[in-house]
Amino acid sequence: MGLGAAAVGDALRGAVRGSGVRVRFAPSPTGFLHLGGLRTALYNYIFAKKHQGSFILRLEDTDQSRVVPGAAEGIEDMLEWAGIPPEESPRRGGPAAPYQQSQRLSLYREAAELLLEKGAAYRCFCTPQRLELLKKEALRNRQTPRYDNRCRHLSPKQVAEKVSQGADSVMRFRLEENSEPFCDLIHGWSKHVVASIEGDPVILKSDGFPTYHLANVVDDHVMGISHVLRGAEWLISTSKHLLLYRAFGWDPPQFGHLPLLLNKDGSKLSKRQGDIFVEQLAQDGWLPEALLDIMTNCGSGFADNRMGRTLKELIEEFNVSRIERHSALLDLEKLSEFNRWRNQRGGVAPASMHFLVGC
Repeated sequence: MGLGAAAVGDALRGAVRGSGVRVRFAPSPTGFLHLGGLRTALYNYIFAKKHQGSFILRLEDTDQSRVVPGAAEGIEDMLEWAGIPPEESPRRGGPAAPYQQSQRLSLYREAAELLLEKGAAYRCFCTPQRLELLKKEALRNRQTPRYDNRCRHLSPKQVAEKVSQGADSVMRFRLEENSEPFCDLIHGWSKHVVASIEGDPVILKSDGFPTYHLANVVDDHVMGISHVLRGAEWLISTSKHLLLYRAFGWDPPQFGHLPLLLNKDGSKLSKRQGDIFVEQLAQDGWLPEALLDIMTNCGSGFADNRMGRTLKELIEEFNVSRIERHSALLDLEKLSEFNRWRNQRGGVAPASMHFLVGC
């Protein structure tokens, strides 16, 4: 079920705000949940529980060409298997339902129209062929491809003529030069003047589907998200998202960007590695407690690296200010030792047993 007209209006005003700490895990259902995603979900879960808040699962499925059948259900299954179920989700429902972006298209359209009325967005009629030529020209000149903002200078009369002629268009957001610094919970003060390196981004595509930038800002506002804990790859985009919040006139959440989870040799975790998918690890008989052990022992956020902690102890000991900025190295060869210990003891490791991982 999608959102009705009245619900859209209420949502854009922030119907779920003022509800304490609310965090979300927002994966795309494009395949199996992998260890990097599970680590992000875990840190959101224990942060919420630390502050008596709510942990929400939202599925960002606006790129329908990449959606894998059954992936959405599999993600929620694996969160439940790991012992970190969401309070609100597509399966469980909740006050901000629906929790699947493809069912919230009317909300994004109204939000984009609101920006259009404010003059913070504009219609772009550039064809894919023209955009491809811009990209090729930039690459030929060894420059980073970017949109040249051509359509932001169209007059209202020119726009009306193109609309009357049935020309296809997308909606773009006007980037401003005066990006303000923000204090990240993990990385400290940060600022990226995106307008100097990027063209105005598309926020609503011609098919009515939003891009990530619009959808995640609208949904985080509507769902009353107080803190956003997500991967460090989104740190640079945060200045862009803050410009969107300012254009809407909304208060942004606090941001914290988690360090990347890497292989022990420093290489990036790849979805081609069969051993990083949580569903496969579960089928192979690994215990969820062992997975939580190995991730929290290399991800920082705790006073020490110690195996055998219960979920309750992880919540009690977690402190977001202890999360380190550098990437976390995941040594999967140690997983068998964690798993064997959990199998043999079935409980908590003694305080004297420490297990340091190269972090």
